[in-house]
Amino acid sequence: MSNQIQISLDKFMELSLDILCTIDKKGYFLSVSHACKKIWGYEPQELEGKLFLDFVAPQDFNKTANIQQEIKSGKEVAFFENHFVHKKGFSVPIVWSAKYDKKKELLYCVAKESTSIKNKESEGEKILKSSHALINGTQNLIYSIDKDYNLLASNQAMKNRILDDTSFDLTVGQNILQIPLLPAEYIDKWKLLFDECFKGKEISIEIPPSEADYVKPAWIHANLTPIYENEVVIGLVCHSTDITEKKEIELELQKQNDLVQNILQHIPMGVAVNENSTGKQILINQQFSKAYGWPENELTDVSTFFNKIYPEENYRKEIIARITADIESGNMSRMQWSEIKITTKKGNTKYVDAKNIPLTEQDLMISTVTDVTDRVGNRKVLEETLKEKENILESISDAFYALDKDYNFTYVNNSALKTMGKDRNDLIGKNAFEEFPQLKKSIFKDYLEEVNRTGKPAQFEFYYQFYDLWFDESIYPSEHGFSVFYKDITKKKIIDKALEEAYEKESEILDSISDAFVAVDQNLNFTYFNKKAEKLLNITQEEALGKNQWDLFNYAKGTIAEEEYNKALKNNETRTFDFYDELLDKWFNIRSYPSKRGLSIYFRDITLEKKQQEELEKLNQELQDYTHKLEQSNQELEQFAYIASHDLQEPLRMVSSFITQLQKKYENQLDDKAQTYINFAVDGAQRMRQIIIDLLEYSRAGTQKVELQKLDLNNEIAEVLSLLHSSINKKNIELEIDELPEIDYSKTAIRQLFHNLIGNAIKYSKKGEGRKIEIRFKEFKKHYQFKISDNGIGIDPKYHEKIFIIFQRLHSKSEYSGTGLGLAICKKIVEKYGGNIWVESQFGKGSNFYFTVPKK
Repeated sequence: MSNQIQISLDKFMELSLDILCTIDKKGYFLSVSHACKKIWGYEPQELEGKLFLDFVAPQDFNKTANIQQEIKSGKEVAFFENHFVHKKGFSVPIVWSAKYDKKKELLYCVAKESTSIKNKESEGEKILKSSHALINGTQNLIYSIDKDYNLLASNQAMKNRILDDTSFDLTVGQNILQIPLLPAEYIDKWKLLFDECFKGKEISIEIPPSEADYVKPAWIHANLTPIYENEVVIGLVCHSTDITEKKEIELELQKQNDLVQNILQHIPMGVAVNENSTGKQILINQQFSKAYGWPENELTDVSTFFNKIYPEENYRKEIIARITADIESGNMSRMQWSEIKITTKKGNTKYVDAKNIPLTEQDLMISTVTDVTDRVGNRKVLEETLKEKENILESISDAFYALDKDYNFTYVNNSALKTMGKDRNDLIGKNAFEEFPQLKKSIFKDYLEEVNRTGKPAQFEFYYQFYDLWFDESIYPSEHGFSVFYKDITKKKIIDKALEEAYEKESEILDSISDAFVAVDQNLNFTYFNKKAEKLLNITQEEALGKNQWDLFNYAKGTIAEEEYNKALKNNETRTFDFYDELLDKWFNIRSYPSKRGLSIYFRDITLEKKQQEELEKLNQELQDYTHKLEQSNQELEQFAYIASHDLQEPLRMVSSFITQLQKKYENQLDDKAQTYINFAVDGAQRMRQIIIDLLEYSRAGTQKVELQKLDLNNEIAEVLSLLHSSINKKNIELEIDELPEIDYSKTAIRQLFHNLIGNAIKYSKKGEGRKIEIRFKEFKKHYQFKISDNGIGIDPKYHEKIFIIFQRLHSKSEYSGTGLGLAICKKIVEKYGGNIWVESQFGKGSNFYFTVPKK
C-alpha cells in the first residue's frame, strides 16, 4: 500500500503543471517536480541541493528572505508573489503557497506562474529591462557579495573591468577576493572595507590612484551599503565611481585657489571680500589686517569692522553715511576714498586710501586698502617745512644766494653776506660779475655758464684767490635763474693736505719697516702693499692693489690663513699664526689686526727659525732620552750601593768582633805596639761601618717613597737635641731656638736633616768658650725658610758647593771625624721634598746653613 502511495506521489510530481518542491530548514531544495523544466528552464536535479534564494531575482531577494523566515515561524502563506530567475537569465513571475512542518523541519511549497503578474509582465519586463539597461549602461562598477565574499550579482562594467585587468570571467557565486592575478595588498585593502561594512556600517570613501586600481591608476569613490535580512547583515552592495576627472578639476581649482591666496598674501595692497547681503567676511589678507592695525580674526563682518576701525561714534556715523551714499550711487569713481583717518587696536591713528568694488550678481563686495600714514605725515612735514623756508635759508650754516637769468642777485642769506663782506641792500639787483669782477676769469663763471647751457646742476671746489679761501660750491638751475650754495672748506683743505703728507710719510715708514705689511678691506681686497711684501711674495704693489687676496693666492684658500683672517674679521680680534707657503717653500709668522676698514697684516719670513726650532726639538728629544737613561743608571747605582753597603756590614761586624775578643783575651800578653795596631784595626772597622751606614742612608734618601704627615717642629727638634745631648754638654754649647711652625714632612727625614746639620755645627765649633748654635725660621708666601747658625770654624766660599757632594771632605779624619756623606744626605732629602739648601759662610767666622720647605 505504501508502495502504491509512493508511486502515486511520484506520478503526481511528474505530471503536475505547478512546481511542487520541498526545502530544508537551511533553505536548500530537497526535491522539485518536473514542472520546473517548463517554468524555470532547469531540470529537477539542477536545483536539488542548491540554495533556494540563489535563484530569486535581486529585486525580490529581501522580501523573499523575510517571508521565508515568517513561514518557518508558523505562518501559512498563500499567493506570495516574486520573480524567479530563468535558466536563460530572464525573470519569471511566480505565485507561491507554502507551509512549514516543524517536526520534519521541511518547507512544502507550490509555485506557479502568476496570472496577475503575467498581466503586468509587459510593464514589469520594461521596468526590469530598463533597470538592467541602466545598471549595465553605466561605467560605474556595481556588484553585491555575501558575507563569504561570494559574488551575488554584478553589472557588465564590473565584469568587463575584471576581464580586462585579469583575463578572468567573473560569474555569480565566485569569491571576489580569490580572483587570480590581483595583488595581495590590493585584496587586503578591499577586504578591510568589506569587513567594516559587514559590521553594519555604510562606507563612503575616496581611494587614491596608488590604492584604487593596480592596472589603471585612477581616483575611485566607493559606496558600500550593507544588505539586511531580519535586521542581520547578510551581504553588501558596492558602487564604485571613477572620479579621476573630478579630482583633477578639484586639484586644479585648489592650485588656482592656492595661487590666488598666495598672491593676495604677498601683494602690497590689503584685500578683503564680504557678502553684500550679510556683511560676513569671506576672505581677508595679511596686508588688509596690517593696514588697519587689527588681527584678521577680529574683523569678522562689516558691522564689527566699522565699530573697531572708527571707535568714536559721531565720526563712525559720518563715515558710514558717506560710504553708503557713495556705494548706492553706483558711480565707481565715488567708491574710492583718500586719507581716511582710522584707529588701530593699539589706539594709534593711521591714514588709509580705500576702494570698494561691488560684484552684485555674486552678492560680494571687494575692498582694497593702502596704508598712506607715511605719505600724510610726510606731506604735513613738507607743508611745515615750506612755511619755514625763509627761516631755514637764513639759519643754514652754508652760504646761499640766488641769481636771475642775467646773473643779478635776487636773494643773499646772512652766511653769504658774512663771507662777501657786503650788505644785502648793496647786492640785491646787482650783477654778480660787476660786484665781484675777479670772478670773470674763474672756474666759477665757467660752471655757471655750463649750468645755464645744459640745465644740469654742477658741484665743484673753487679757490677764491681774492679772499685766499677754498669753497665747496653747488649751482642748481631754477625756473627764474640759479641757486648757489657754498661753504668754506679752507680748514678741510689744510687738513686734507696734512693727511696727504702724513699718508706719504706713513707709506715711507711702512716701506722702511723690516716686516712685510699689507692692508686689505672687509672683502680681503688689497689696499696697501709695502716693498718688503713685494720682495717676500714676488709680486709688485701695482699687481696687488685692488685685487682679492684669494684671486692672487688661490692655493692658500681653505688653509689656516683663510680661517684666521675670517676669525679676525668676524670676532674683531687680533690673530697670530704661523703659515707654510707651499708655492714659495717658506714659513711666515703672520699677525692680523682688525679695523673698521678691514685688516692690517704684518708678516715675516721665519723659515730659518722653523728649521732651528726643529733642530732644537730634535736635540731636546735626544736630551730627554739621555736623561731617561741617566735616571735608570742612577737608580741602578743607588740600588747597587744599597745592596753592596748592606752586604759589607756583616764581614765588618765579624772583623770588629774578633779583634775585640782578641784584645780582651790577650790584652796582658801584647806589648804597646800590638795594642796600638789593634786599636787602629777596631777604629778602622768602626769608621768603615759608619761609612756603610751613611751610604745606606744616602741611598734611601733618594729612593724612599714620600710620605707626608703634619709635624710640630718644636717636638722634632727636642727629639734630635736629646740624641745630641752628650755632645752639646761636652762642648758647653749655648742653644737659641725660635718657636717653630708645623709642617707637612716625613718624620724620619726631618729628624735626620736637623741631626746632620746640628751635628755638623757641634763638630766644627771653635775651641774655647762662647760656643753657640741658633735655629731660626722665616715664613714666606709659598714656603718656610730655616737657618742653623754656628760661630764655629767657618767654610771658605770656594768650597760652598763642594761640601754637598758625596765623600767630599775639607779636613783630615784626624782633625774631624766623619764620612763626607752627611751634607750630601741633607741635600738629597731637601730636594726630594721640593726645597733648596745652601750655605753662607766665611772661614773663621762661623756658618749659616739654610734650607726651605714648601707649603702644602
